Amino acid sequence: MKRIPVAVVGAGPAGLAASTELAHLGHEVHCFERESEAGGMPRHCGHQGFGLLDLRRPLDGPAYAAELVRRARRAGVTLHTDHTLLAVDGKRMRFCSPERGAFEIEADRILLALGARETPRPARLIDGIRSPAILTTGALQRFVTLRGRRPFRRAVIIGSDIVGFSAIMTCRHAGIEAAALLEEAPFLRVPSLLARGEEMLLGTHVYANCDAISIEGERGRVEGVRFRWQGEERFIECDGVVFSGEFTPESALLRQSSLAWDPRNDSLPVTQGFCTPHPGIYAAGNLLRGALAAYKCHAEGIAAARSLHAEQNRPDNKAIEIETPGLESLDWISPSLVDPALSHPYLTRLRFRRPTRGTLLTLLNGREVMRSRIDARPWQTLTLPWFEQEVKEGDRLELRFL
Repeated sequence: MKRIPVAVVGAGPAGLAASTELAHLGHEVHCFERESEAGGMPRHCGHQGFGLLDLRRPLDGPAYAAELVRRARRAGVTLHTDHTLLAVDGKRMRFCSPERGAFEIEADRILLALGARETPRPARLIDGIRSPAILTTGALQRFVTLRGRRPFRRAVIIGSDIVGFSAIMTCRHAGIEAAALLEEAPFLRVPSLLARGEEMLLGTHVYANCDAISIEGERGRVEGVRFRWQGEERFIECDGVVFSGEFTPESALLRQSSLAWDPRNDSLPVTQGFCTPHPGIYAAGNLLRGALAAYKCHAEGIAAARSLHAEQNRPDNKAIEIETPGLESLDWISPSLVDPALSHPYLTRLRFRRPTRGTLLTLLNGREVMRSRIDARPWQTLTLPWFEQEVKEGDRLELRFL
């Protein structure tokens, strides 16, 4: 079994940023990626919107991914593509690659940055035909950006998060008419200004609080989508459907491992230093809670790399869980652990699935140390500031509404 100093698993924005930073800090870094090329989801997005906030220049997705890869290679990172993670057992990992088959490695320190995946059509429980013209946004982008193909001419997009609007931009780039965007929730998952801008500039009709009834067609050919909106049944003609968003962490394999688990995020719990409860194992990026913007994952990768370099995840660490009793609409909370030994500018970030208003209390050993007025739209990321009192091993930390 080969032993390596540092293994980073996942070569998206978080994994590549972490690998590059660690190499600059003097570490021998091996970065493993299951796809044939490194770069993660931005590699599939053939539209603008990347690079400005982290690389200080506007880029499209493939150019952004290529720049991250270039920086990693220049820093001395060893990239292993076509390497699929099969199992994790502490610091031992089993991979499979076309050249080597199945093999094991052991790493002194591990940083997991596996990313997130979209929820496909079967989990959405929408009736209708089966067709190769029913895709996720990721599959659409692979057709258009990586293969240069146009899978259909007129599409309906289901899902209104930021990735749904990325699907609209991908359609426009490929010459596909985005006829409509449907959202089953009573509210859009992006600011309404963005949605109305897409509607006015690109002619894509946006429908919130609608019920997608079925995808209709014959002999595997999509002919349209039937849905109910404002009490009226409607039908939109199209020859393709794109299911967007509903991202979940790429964590199914980790759930079967011996690593600790946080069901609130469907992922690994981490501290403010991106340390898991297991010494020497770190996690960052969309693995922690589903999809966020690439520049945020890039920043998390750098922060996690610096934490790993400082060896903040030691065997004597006693992290405290942030308990969330009564927060029923909580979508995710990260970090979900607090390490008393680490300072940090904020306590945690969290997001709710429904409109949420009220006074959120932070309780330390049952005593109020901070209160925050919450007025959040669905899927809006909130940041809770740090408080003055010192947190010690064995303390109890809670968030609950007044």
